[in-house]
Amino acid sequence: MRPKPEKEVRVPESEILEYDNAFAVRMKSLRDERGLKRGWVAEQLGVHYNTLKNWELGKAHPGTREILALCKIYHVKPDVFFRSL
Repeated sequence: MRPKPEKEVRVPESEILEYDNAFAVRMKSLRDERGLKRGWVAEQLGVHYNTLKNWELGKAHPGTREILALCKIYHVKPDVFFRSL
């Protein structure tokens, strides 16, 4: 049985927004740099065009499966998406 933590770990909202924005910007720039159409990438991922659009706008976030698939499509490692700008 795990011991109960003494304090809750809190992440400042500004830090979350920074990474959310960096993730969205990086996702779109990787697609643009490779000259790929949003519809094609969405089809490869098995998601709707608007789903990918919302990820690239930072309105929603992909799951782990989708992130790993994006890495294969864009030929990058997962940490590329999580670096701060």
